[in-house]
Amino acid sequence: MDELMQRLIDECRMQDAVAMATLDNGMHVFAYPLPDQRTLLALGVGPDAALTAVELLERRAADLRDAADWLPSMFNDGSLYLLRRLKAEEEEGGEALAMQLELAMELLN
Repeated sequence: MDELMQRLIDECRMQDAVAMATLDNGMHVFAYPLPDQRTLLALGVGPDAALTAVELLERRAADLRDAADWLPSMFNDGSLYLLRRLKAEEEEGGEALAMQLELAMELLN
């Protein structure tokens, strides 16, 4: 998954446009370029997922120390996402990004 995330981050920066992918488990990933050469990452599930907004908020609150930088969002279609402005060391991939992605996937599962 690290390779996919790095590809999305690089693609959104090069194209100055949103890059997206759907994971094997059905989750969606978006990489948004920000004006300061940083990236906003969104990881989420569609409106047909069993997860509710209340459940997502409760899971995040239960691990707020680690999950505080993942901001929950509900899109107009009812899909639920976690958004995170990546730190510089996370944008380069590696362990820092992998740990954050694992946490987000746990919250969304």
